[in-house]
Amino acid sequence: MPMLYFLQLLFLVAGVNSSVIQQNLIGGKGCTRNERHHQAWVFQKRSEGKESFCGGTLIHMNWVLTAGHCYNKNIAGTVSVWAGVHPNKTFQKFNIKSGDIHVYDVTQDTGDIMLIKLPGSVSGITPAQLPGSSCQTPSNGEKLQLAGHGSTVDPNGHPERNRRLQCLDLKVRDCNFWNETVVSNYFCGGLHKKAFTCPGDSGGGWLKKRFRRTGVIYGVLSGRFHYQNGSCTTNSRFTSVCAPLIRKWINDTMTNHM
Repeated sequence: MPMLYFLQLLFLVAGVNSSVIQQNLIGGKGCTRNERHHQAWVFQKRSEGKESFCGGTLIHMNWVLTAGHCYNKNIAGTVSVWAGVHPNKTFQKFNIKSGDIHVYDVTQDTGDIMLIKLPGSVSGITPAQLPGSSCQTPSNGEKLQLAGHGSTVDPNGHPERNRRLQCLDLKVRDCNFWNETVVSNYFCGGLHKKAFTCPGDSGGGWLKKRFRRTGVIYGVLSGRFHYQNGSCTTNSRFTSVCAPLIRKWINDTMTNHM
């Protein structure tokens, strides 16, 4: 089995200093072997050897959907995507060219979302499904599933090697519930005070489960988090795949770069 070295997990946002990850997907449980086969890892390796790390979702045999802040074009380094990270870590690794990285809005003001085109096709994995073009952002109270690979025990933020993918069900909540500023193309999710997401889970897909090994993706975990004493303390914010401008951008990007 290949050895994966995580030197430091960094939360990268263009123009903003990196934040050390403290905890990830708090309150989750191990995903079953029949869930989240479309989960992916997105790395940006910097010239000094450190790496940023995000989750992502395979939505086509050649495309991964993740958060826009997971890529910083101002950093010299390489980007790679790993598919086959769950359940058996039968890795399929792809080195990504900068021209195949498509960020919706580098300022994140209207959507923290990014598409990555793979140089080859993933094999043996059923991608998550995109909702129809006329889809609606899920309503308050609906429950969707998020997944992430971060550590929940190491205070330094290093994941446990060969750790099982963690799944967490979150309910859609009104962003105003947390006095969160409502921003176009975003919606919020949360459950209770012991269930949170943190930066290492950024880019993960928020899905409605439909089939045993797949589901329909409605949101991408954004890079807006709150901290108290080094831990995440409040809601998660997601870029809505159903927001009309986001949905059109996804369709146009995939069509124009096939």
